[in-house]
Amino acid sequence: MAISPHGGYVSIDEGADFYIECIGPSPKWIIAKRLISDTARISTQSVQMNRKSILTIQGMSSSLVGPYLCQTNQSVSTIILQITKRKLDMTKQIRFMGTNTNHTVSYGNDTRLNCFAQYYSEKAMDSPYIPKILWFFERRQLHHNEHKYIFGVDSLFIRNFTYHDQGVYFCRAFITLKTRFLMKIYPILVQLQNSSWFVNETLPPSLENKNCDNLNETVVTNNTISYCNTGGYVSNCTCPQGQIWNEDYSQCSSPMNQNQILQIIPNVSHMNVELGRTYTFVCRSTDDRIEPEWTYENGTTIDSSTHTEQSITTYILSEGRTLYLRLSPAVSGTYICRSRPEENSILKEESSITTTTSITLREQMIVQTNGISFQSSALAEYHVRTNSTLFVACRPEYFNFQLKTNLSYVPAATLIRIHDNNHFLLTELIDGLLIDRISKSESGMYLCMGMIPLPEQLITSFYPIMYGDGHNNLYSSRWSVTELKDRQTNISVFARIYEEYTDAEHFFDFAKKTAAILFQTKAASLIFAASLVLPIIMISVGISNLEECPLDRNIPVFVLVGGALALLKLLQVLWKQYNRHSAPSEEETTDTQNGSTFMEGLTTIFLIIWFIYGNYLILHYRLPRFEQTTEDPENWCSKNVYFLTIISVAYTYASVTIMILVVFIVVLTVHLQNRRRAIQEAKEAGCT
Repeated sequence: MAISPHGGYVSIDEGADFYIECIGPSPKWIIAKRLISDTARISTQSVQMNRKSILTIQGMSSSLVGPYLCQTNQSVSTIILQITKRKLDMTKQIRFMGTNTNHTVSYGNDTRLNCFAQYYSEKAMDSPYIPKILWFFERRQLHHNEHKYIFGVDSLFIRNFTYHDQGVYFCRAFITLKTRFLMKIYPILVQLQNSSWFVNETLPPSLENKNCDNLNETVVTNNTISYCNTGGYVSNCTCPQGQIWNEDYSQCSSPMNQNQILQIIPNVSHMNVELGRTYTFVCRSTDDRIEPEWTYENGTTIDSSTHTEQSITTYILSEGRTLYLRLSPAVSGTYICRSRPEENSILKEESSITTTTSITLREQMIVQTNGISFQSSALAEYHVRTNSTLFVACRPEYFNFQLKTNLSYVPAATLIRIHDNNHFLLTELIDGLLIDRISKSESGMYLCMGMIPLPEQLITSFYPIMYGDGHNNLYSSRWSVTELKDRQTNISVFARIYEEYTDAEHFFDFAKKTAAILFQTKAASLIFAASLVLPIIMISVGISNLEECPLDRNIPVFVLVGGALALLKLLQVLWKQYNRHSAPSEEETTDTQNGSTFMEGLTTIFLIIWFIYGNYLILHYRLPRFEQTTEDPENWCSKNVYFLTIISVAYTYASVTIMILVVFIVVLTVHLQNRRRAIQEAKEAGCT
């Protein structure tokens, strides 16, 4: 079985329609329980009887984000949907213009599918860039064929449309910027008119022709490997003199020195990295006396930091003598792992021990040639809840822009768990890995490896995946996964504000989201907790002085009721903050959430009305007598009651004013910084 598009993660524009195809014997889509309320926008249909099931999403929204499972007679496959927030402008993103997502064709006729993709930069004078286009059907890339598929600049022409040509065709647009590689998918569903008339049409014959004499796995002889290539024949690859294949057959390298005590994972000397993506590497020491450190090629040490704006940093998890290097995004160059300088003195008498190793990263320009991509196959980092189950996808894709062959390939995928070197071979029956009940101290790395055995070369590529519970390590603030947790409260506050600036539709929307983020911080929780003192005093004074204000007996009532309402509101806020910051359990039901929101809204309305009433009392009775007199025994009010009324009203004014000022300063600062950055990028950015 297979899900198309092939990647494990698909980002869909907010409000857009989308199709996902499940191929296999008697396929059936399984929708998560939390999505049931939105089933009006989710539907399924069968395109080829008992072979294809199409999941249709009408108007993508944040409530539809999450995992979708397709079950067949043999296995279950998963795809995770993410959302791209809608923006008012069209800059810095690929857009599809006026493309029809649904076609109906008569049997045997020809049909044309259009895909008008454009990319707009922030330069006002620039014309829109035209991305490169590839077409995919049933996970595989289509190639120009005069008898079946004919490519135009922005179209696909299909000849002699038959029953088994039905399904979802995916137009993929690619563009390489100066520091990023962008890709976007557009689905087009094509069906036959009266398709039930052609149900008994036989499947086209398979193109595979295996003539490998039962060679089912790679055979290693000295420095030569033999493997069954995609053409169905045996290929042999020999390493240069003095080099051998590494354990994953991904590249040739010099034999490892027995005295080598530092090892970099992935175990390669050089590696291609995709623009704009986050990569993590590990350096291990096999000697208890040696502590590793990462440096640049010039010898400068890469410091450890959890600052969200630092693109290159190192950190340590639970393992001893293991140091992680995180590049976000990856930057080409050579990175060296060596023993710490203070440890070198220990090894002076053991000069044969090697305490330096390195890895060289090169930018992979897939759009200009071909290669394996992990853009949609895996996330770089996962933050999961304790005792929850994590789904890790590893579905590398092969993009061929040279179009020198009519064959298309889906790379063989393997997940490698580095702490015990356990290899999980992923197939059409098992296309992802479920890690059950993540423990509180668990964290680590998997390597997603994609491999294509072409006749002329064995193409292999890696992508590191970090996972684990972040409560017990210093680097948890950088981990997130949207389908498991919509918003992690332990992500850096400013990182979240900068993210919301990108997603906000207008200035006031950004101000609203910024205020929500600031009020969710632990500092805000401490201020709310300290503010409990005032309503408690108000309740105490109001109860003890109910008869101590003959001037207007409503003044002590105002103090008592105002204190009770303020206390209730603050407790509601603190309880919500506690649930947000503590380790969450099961999500609240919709009914519970609706009830809580109603009570909070009702309390807020009463507080506003009571605050206005307090202003009226103060203005109406300005500085009354605070002691009873014989001339006018009813014209006095307790000093404690009256001044507490003034303090409560003044405190409310001051709090609201300070909050507005803080939000305004943060919003203005972020806006100016992003504007300055956008102007700088506009001057330096270029497209290829």
